[in-house]
Amino acid sequence: MRTIPAATALLNAALLTTAVLTTSTPVPATAGGPADGTTRVVLRMPDCEGCTVQVVSALATDDPDEPRLWASLEKRVRDGKVAFPVPSTRTAGMQVLLDAPWEGHLGYRTTVVLRYAGQQPGEEMTVREARDRNRASSCFEGTSRDRVVLPVRTRPVQVQGVHERVRGTLAFAARAVPWLSPMDRAVDGVLGSQDLRVCR
Repeated sequence: MRTIPAATALLNAALLTTAVLTTSTPVPATAGGPADGTTRVVLRMPDCEGCTVQVVSALATDDPDEPRLWASLEKRVRDGKVAFPVPSTRTAGMQVLLDAPWEGHLGYRTTVVLRYAGQQPGEEMTVREARDRNRASSCFEGTSRDRVVLPVRTRPVQVQGVHERVRGTLAFAARAVPWLSPMDRAVDGVLGSQDLRVCR
């Protein structure tokens, strides 16, 4: 699995985001998208009130040392949802990271699973089924639509923390979405990130 240190990746992505937001060069519209080429990503997370969420994108390029990076600011889930304006060209390789109020000292950031191994796009997943899965992808295929709504199921669960068993979070898309590789190891359905995954 190709990864890059999270701190470096998010710093570079933040600088890149600033450049995109301040440039005077117009962004061409994509088919089905708005004039500014932005996709509004709405995450419905009714069981994660108060969670801090961030959307990031890391997509492989021809140069393995230079993936395309982008990161949003962090936002808090309020009234069961949170929304992000994402450049449509950055939705490929998009991933959702979260920190829940109940989590202990994990040593990683909880990562929303968009598809478990064996799932087809649109197939529903239950908490009980998710707990039996050990391979998962967090990488979104991408879209040119102006709005995407993603229902996300979250549950507090016991996981291995840095020093002991603590509360962590099982987080996954209620229905599998079109995805990119890699397909990584999940522990009882839980996926975490210490480094930023590079999608391809």
